[in-house]
Amino acid sequence: MSGVKSSQFQLVVIGLVAALMGVGQNGLLVSLPFLVEQSAFSLSTWSLLIAVGSFLFLPSAPFWGRVSDRHGPKNVVLQALAGMTASFLLLCLFAMASSDGEWAMGWTLTGLVVARVIYGCTVAGMVPASQHWAILLCGKENRLQAITSVSIGLSIGRLIGPLVAVLALKLSPFAPLMLMILLPLIALLAAAWLPNPNSLDSDLRKRTSAPWLPDVVLMPFLVSGLLLCAVIALLQYSFSPLIGSVTQWSTSEISDAIGVLLTVSAAATFLSQVFVIKKKRLTAVSMYRLGSIALLIGFGLFLSGYFGVFVLASAVVSVGAALLVPAYTSMATEKMPDTPGVVSGYVSMSHTIGYGLASLLAFTATLSPHYPIYLCLGFSLAIGMVAFRPWSERLRLAKR
Repeated sequence: MSGVKSSQFQLVVIGLVAALMGVGQNGLLVSLPFLVEQSAFSLSTWSLLIAVGSFLFLPSAPFWGRVSDRHGPKNVVLQALAGMTASFLLLCLFAMASSDGEWAMGWTLTGLVVARVIYGCTVAGMVPASQHWAILLCGKENRLQAITSVSIGLSIGRLIGPLVAVLALKLSPFAPLMLMILLPLIALLAAAWLPNPNSLDSDLRKRTSAPWLPDVVLMPFLVSGLLLCAVIALLQYSFSPLIGSVTQWSTSEISDAIGVLLTVSAAATFLSQVFVIKKKRLTAVSMYRLGSIALLIGFGLFLSGYFGVFVLASAVVSVGAALLVPAYTSMATEKMPDTPGVVSGYVSMSHTIGYGLASLLAFTATLSPHYPIYLCLGFSLAIGMVAFRPWSERLRLAKR
């Protein structure tokens, strides 16, 4: 029992819980071609289904962040894991049922929509509550390391998610979905066994309610999060035409190349978080600034016209993103230290808007493979302008 009460042990469990989001997201993307082939629905239908769950994060993430601040993060994490289990269970059952013929398409599509609604309305609380839980365990003075622990978990999930899905697909087209029923259920039991962190923060129930709309003081950080997720998603949307423009490769070879770039990105993110951020080698302000510079350099390298340079560019961009996320999240929670759950929810909301913006701008890749890169450079420059504003230095000095 003493091991269960250990803060380090709890941080590991919370990090693994966060990893499930990465495993589920990337694993579902890898499984998508097989789901299209085996079910009665087209790629566009599946894309819309995935988008339904993602966009529900907009209202849900701040809501669950607020619940975490008022009542503690443990119950929010538990309901997120329960929601993830239920969502993938329904997703698997209705995807399998849809292959029975056209007569089943109507009610199975309704079931799939319900599954994604459950996902968006419940799992949105996982990251804000996990970050809040980690901050309670590590202390407010170590919020950067606490947030990094959760970020490392997400990176591990995104790194192993495609690999797990590929291995599971050898058993069945629906095996990755079945796995995502089992893993959250195991995590639910593990998290339920952990002590409630409420006792670690005696002022938890004394906090005043945060405003429903983000405070203006958070806007620089939320804008950074929005633009960062927009450039990362826009880059991923443009991988295929960008690689096709500099090679004569087949569709299968381009798909393999995209897998290489995604793996390199995940590995670079993970190594940056473990060996730079976790070791406290840089302040939050330094990470903010260096991250924005890395983004500019990385996207500049994507204009080179050589796939070998694209691999390096992916690593540089990923390092920049790895530095930026914990930096602006930590600085945002410093601005509103009494409501870390709500702030993390706002940050998650800005990330979702960024992904949505990228989906709207993805059409630019059909005009020219380089147009999305130009947009990414412009957005990265905007992040840099925020990072190098004078208030950043004053904030750092004021916190010493």
